[in-house]
Amino acid sequence: MNKRHITFFFIIIIISLAIISRLGYLQLYKNEFFKEKSNNQLKRIIKLYPNRGSIFDRNLKPLALTEPSYQIYAIPNDIENKWVLAKKIAPILNKDRKDISDKLYASKAPFLWLKRHASESTMKTLKALNLKGLGFIKTEKRVYPNNQLASHMMGFVGIDNQGLSGIEYRYDKQLKGSSGKIILDGDPRGTQLVSGKKIKIPPNDGQSIITTIDSSIQFIAEKFLEKAVKKHKAEAGQAIIMDPKTGDILAMAIVPTFNPNTWQSSKTSDRRIRPITDVFEPGSIFKIITLASVLEEDIVSSKTTIHVPETYKLFNKVIKEAHARKENESSNKTVSEIIEQSLNVGTTLLAIKLGKERFYKYIKEFGFGEKTHIQLPGESKGLLSPPQKWSGLDIATHSFGQGIATTGLQLTAAMSIIANNGIYIKPRIIKYFQSKDQSTLKGIPIQKKERIISEQTAYEVKKTLFNVVERGTAKNIKIKGYTLAGKTGTAQKAKTKGLGYEKGNYIASFLGFFPVEDPKIVMLVSIDSPQKGYYGSTVAGPVFKECAKFIIDYYNIPPNTLTTTLRQGISKVNSY
Repeated sequence: MNKRHITFFFIIIIISLAIISRLGYLQLYKNEFFKEKSNNQLKRIIKLYPNRGSIFDRNLKPLALTEPSYQIYAIPNDIENKWVLAKKIAPILNKDRKDISDKLYASKAPFLWLKRHASESTMKTLKALNLKGLGFIKTEKRVYPNNQLASHMMGFVGIDNQGLSGIEYRYDKQLKGSSGKIILDGDPRGTQLVSGKKIKIPPNDGQSIITTIDSSIQFIAEKFLEKAVKKHKAEAGQAIIMDPKTGDILAMAIVPTFNPNTWQSSKTSDRRIRPITDVFEPGSIFKIITLASVLEEDIVSSKTTIHVPETYKLFNKVIKEAHARKENESSNKTVSEIIEQSLNVGTTLLAIKLGKERFYKYIKEFGFGEKTHIQLPGESKGLLSPPQKWSGLDIATHSFGQGIATTGLQLTAAMSIIANNGIYIKPRIIKYFQSKDQSTLKGIPIQKKERIISEQTAYEVKKTLFNVVERGTAKNIKIKGYTLAGKTGTAQKAKTKGLGYEKGNYIASFLGFFPVEDPKIVMLVSIDSPQKGYYGSTVAGPVFKECAKFIIDYYNIPPNTLTTTLRQGISKVNSY
């Protein structure tokens, strides 16, 4: 045997040993792995889908439900005549006959969806035709029985019922539950064996969500907001109605709106939750924060008199009032009158007395520059620079709501501090989660933060804002027999790109609460870019008034002007 033969046999021995070693490894060490893999290949798994949880308002009126639906499909290879089938089913599915037949002829796939969600009556009509190659799968479809009502908060779902927006997206995991399955023993072709085992893992249905929304108040807010947007030819609008004692959002109306049942036909911009995503300069309603800050620091009282010129020069910039003064009108104004008459120069003088460091501290404590963390997706924290980055003019412009950007919800939550005697309550839109058997699983607690301002300061601000409605810039909002308080705001709209403001475009707002003696409602109305009128009192104010009138009747609030409680409160302020 020569050297070549020896080398050949040596290689054969090495290869044989390698094969034997590999077989031994697979037999001894990987036995269970391949056994399980083999068994799995002989199993047929049928997925069981859970029922998606519902969404209700605070009174358990349905806002989002799930109803039975049917998916309709075709198996092109089983269809005897595709043109005839398309002709028969097209009118029933409300589709074009040519589109269906073209898809059937062009498809190379063994399976083709014809309609993902069809009603039971549609399914029965098609089934009665007894057409070969047509199949049906029972499923479910998300429906919103009130159409556009509260659509931005509810959001919507995709074709497979996955949440894509709003509460549907934020709590998709809780709403959809978890899938189950049936595991069947089968042959290599997937056919179930008669003698095989059957294992069923049931699905867990999704939880239902009970929100803080009141459908009746939401409807009224949407109605009057839409009316105002149309009347003033505005670009958009928002209205937030909140219970200051609990933080419950009772309504959040947004215009433009959309129908979540047909969300695909709406614009992306129309589906934004504007009260939490859009930021804007609040204008004069921010004077409430300036007032509360100087009162809390005991720099002035509401009765302190200050000389307020019509113009004021600060760092080579002239600050002036939005309205011309009457002839022979005095320049000496009380702090209350500065707010009642919405004087920019007067508010600037108050902020200068306060100083930028302390002013910034109160702006932050009132919740600006931070998210409220409401249970909705996409919230913005607004725009607020630290005082180190303020220009010399910023303390003035910030005092009357320019150079700072807030969300509508931040403003509403800040006003609730005044209404709630100085204590911040975190806004919430979810009350609790509920299982299918209607037992409460998890509640969202009312969250109180530390006191922001003293009770004395809150009373003084309340009294001043009451005077704004009684004799100031919001006299047109008065409701006979009831005490309302608030502040108007007319802010020139900042450019989205670059510095400066859009010529002729304003955001008109009114932020208030009622009744003053025991506030049950805080409400913000803000109208974006009205073309017919632009003052907060005449554009946003009437929406506030109409909603307030409805809520007074709805809550059966008795007609009291200045009750004993308020009189005691005002006396308490005057005694400090």
